[in-house]
Amino acid sequence: MEAQEKSLNKGRRPTLLYFALAMILIVIIFGLVKYAMAPVHKLAVWKQTQETIAVYDDAKLDSIQRLIAFRNALLSLPKKDSIHLIVNVPDSTLGLFINGVLIYNVKMTRMKLDPVLRKLPQSMYVQTFSKPLSVAASEASIVKEPIIEKVAPKTPEELTASVTSPDTLVHQPVFIRLITDNGIHFLITQNENLTSVDKKANRSFWRGRRMERAKSFFTAMVKFQPYEYQPSVILEANDKALTAIYRALPEQPKVVVYYE
Repeated sequence: MEAQEKSLNKGRRPTLLYFALAMILIVIIFGLVKYAMAPVHKLAVWKQTQETIAVYDDAKLDSIQRLIAFRNALLSLPKKDSIHLIVNVPDSTLGLFINGVLIYNVKMTRMKLDPVLRKLPQSMYVQTFSKPLSVAASEASIVKEPIIEKVAPKTPEELTASVTSPDTLVHQPVFIRLITDNGIHFLITQNENLTSVDKKANRSFWRGRRMERAKSFFTAMVKFQPYEYQPSVILEANDKALTAIYRALPEQPKVVVYYE
């Protein structure tokens, strides 16, 4: 009797093992399908929420139509005294725009557009970028309005030192994320990480992004929901210029994007 029970137990173990492996394989395949279909689902959502705009189906006119979309987006910016962000990929510039005038810009040293945005159909591009994008959320490694406390100099030497000493607030590591209402993530970072503080801030910034995406993916799998794809635009420029740009922007600015 005992021999029969042992034999049955031995027979059950491989069966349970195969069943567990099969379930794991199904979950992995299910997750890969979810991940692969996420960009398609994102484009479908955009298509449902956008207005239909007439576009000429001619590759020769693509550049002109994108430039027109850029101009229309600039014209659509609020006319009140509010500063907005301009991302001009062909010129490699990141700038501030107010009342129809570009008041400040900086040369970007690196730009990386998400593959989904790069391969966006012409009609989808015009529908998406012919108007400004609204920033729904933002975060940064620097404070928006720094508090500066200064003590009046008591000697000529202290006065000279206070004037010539660099502003330490300006040189804080600059890592910024802007999330638009249609789900595009603008990841704006400084182009040099020379100090240990810079490198630590850089690792923390990108680790946070990876953990957030992983959490979103596993949550979607557990709840059997579509994984929300997050198309991103990575921009790099000088830290001082980025600090000035971020602190000049209002809490919820508009972003105008132009690329070819």
